[in-house]
Amino acid sequence: MKFRQLAIKNVIGNRHQYSAFFLSSTFSIMIFFIFSAFIFHPDVIHGEIMGGSGVRIGMMICEYIIFIFSFFFVLYSLSAFLKARKKEFGLLFLFGFTKSQLRRLVIYENMLICLTSSAAGIGLGILFSKLFFMAISHIMKVSNPIGFYIPVKAAFITGGGYLILFLLITVLSMRRVGRDEIVQLMQASKQPKTMPHASRWLVLLCAACLGAGYVLAYMMDVRSMIITMQPIVILVIIGTYFLFTQLSVAVMNLLKKRKSIHYHSTNMIVISQMAHKIKDNARVLFLVTLLCAVILTASSTINVFFSGNRQQLIDHQPQTIAFVEKGLNSHDVIDPDQVKRIIHQHHLTLDYELKLVGVTAEMTFPKTGKEEKVMLISETDYNMQAARMEGIEPVALSKGSTYIVHPYKESFMSFGSKGDRVALKAAGEPMQLEFEGERSGMITKAYGPSTYLAVLNNDQYEAIASKTRDTDKVVVYGYEIKEWESASAFEAAKQIINLVPENKRALIDLRTDSYYAIKQMTALTMFIAIFISVLFFMASGSLLFFKMFTEIQEDQAQFRALNRIGLTTGELKKIVTSQIGILFYVPCVVGAIHAAFAMKALSNILFFNVWTYAGIVLLVYLAMQTVYFLVARHTYLKKIIQGATV
Repeated sequence: MKFRQLAIKNVIGNRHQYSAFFLSSTFSIMIFFIFSAFIFHPDVIHGEIMGGSGVRIGMMICEYIIFIFSFFFVLYSLSAFLKARKKEFGLLFLFGFTKSQLRRLVIYENMLICLTSSAAGIGLGILFSKLFFMAISHIMKVSNPIGFYIPVKAAFITGGGYLILFLLITVLSMRRVGRDEIVQLMQASKQPKTMPHASRWLVLLCAACLGAGYVLAYMMDVRSMIITMQPIVILVIIGTYFLFTQLSVAVMNLLKKRKSIHYHSTNMIVISQMAHKIKDNARVLFLVTLLCAVILTASSTINVFFSGNRQQLIDHQPQTIAFVEKGLNSHDVIDPDQVKRIIHQHHLTLDYELKLVGVTAEMTFPKTGKEEKVMLISETDYNMQAARMEGIEPVALSKGSTYIVHPYKESFMSFGSKGDRVALKAAGEPMQLEFEGERSGMITKAYGPSTYLAVLNNDQYEAIASKTRDTDKVVVYGYEIKEWESASAFEAAKQIINLVPENKRALIDLRTDSYYAIKQMTALTMFIAIFISVLFFMASGSLLFFKMFTEIQEDQAQFRALNRIGLTTGELKKIVTSQIGILFYVPCVVGAIHAAFAMKALSNILFFNVWTYAGIVLLVYLAMQTVYFLVARHTYLKKIIQGATV
């Protein structure tokens, strides 16, 4: 038998171990090729797709992420496979294999897996690339869909890149092959395992690291984000590592001491075996937990931005169309009648129309001492608009007092305390006002040259307005359209902006433009992120899957012995299900807890509730994990029963 034939037989014989690894490698190669096909597509390179250059850069970054991830995934996978095959290598040495021949055999096997997974990945990439291009064209609103194209350069880069990656990792892994003596290789699976024990100090360190990381994440806000983000990540990683290497062992040892739990049903076997399995698989569980946390956090964050942008846009841009004019009766930006005519031409419905007259003034705030430009408006005008909007309460002011309105709650910084004195310069006259209070939440986007609104008592405002020339007053026009998310509203807004002089376009604000730009970007980001998340998910499941099968012979021997002393098939299924469930769901639960605190930090930064969007991602992930668990359980249980009942 030739080496190539032996390599093929070995791979086929170990197909249960290699299957998950092969599928994950194939999927990562497929995504890599599809992204490369887009990057090297002529329409993208020659700039025929608007926004294509930005997407191209984003996909190139994803390519680097996939390749780096693939390197570590393949390195760990092949190292685990080599470790599990020590007995097989010992037998080959007994049959007369030399170290160089064994290394040559391993290279043949790895190259076989590389070539088949690369061929399958590139083939599937070619098959699904047209579907990918159609989806990208739809998201980017491309008038002519991106045509089907197979860039030869993308195929060579994908195939050559992964061939070099597998070859490099194989060479690195060769250092382990042939080092041990034949006796050590043959008895590798029979080495007695020492009773796992945990260090009390490392358990305390685990609790301290996780506790400190969670507290910092819970308290994180916009100001502390840059300072605390890196320490949080480091603390959580250290805490997670010691959770599986130390705390899990301590919990299992504690359960052994609880007789009511330990001696109930088959718990004695489950707890005893899991104490060793968790300790032996600590690194895998640690890696899977981090992957799970990354998937949930990244997916939830993207979903939050994708789903939460609508409300945030409404908060930041209260009217669909808003513009500001300098002068009570001037229409330098656009005539309001033209705006309304275009809205009606597109069969759109006006929810309300706003005309807000104000006076620009300078105000010095007590806390900062800085002079800021503000737009003075009357109490009645503010309350009238506040009544139209959700979550904005009316104000009641006495003469000589003022209420400050900040535009964005994300950047809210207090300007003073109730009762402080505020210096105001309006209509050429200085005066002192009493600081009544402040809040965030704009009633319109267009304030002209001002950043903040200052609400005054009606009589106070009229006194200032009467001393201000009509040409110096500021008028804000706003139009809220009920169907503002529709394509008709977008077309109407485009027609309106085309009527505005170039030098005045900074004075008009269109929510439709912001909405479609953000919707396009977030949809595209989510579309690409889905591929990366699925890749990470498959990898995390694969790590658990092939780690289970590397220990299957040892488990078969244990269950065969238990079967001889009376363990039933039903009890065996219960034990195996419990063990696999712990391995699959404990990293998922720990990763979900990590992600929950990350979402709390995100909620503090964005100032809105993110839990609904994060919960949807978690439920989807749990459903996918459950499918993976059921497949792994069915396959593993079938092999265990076959080996245990022989």
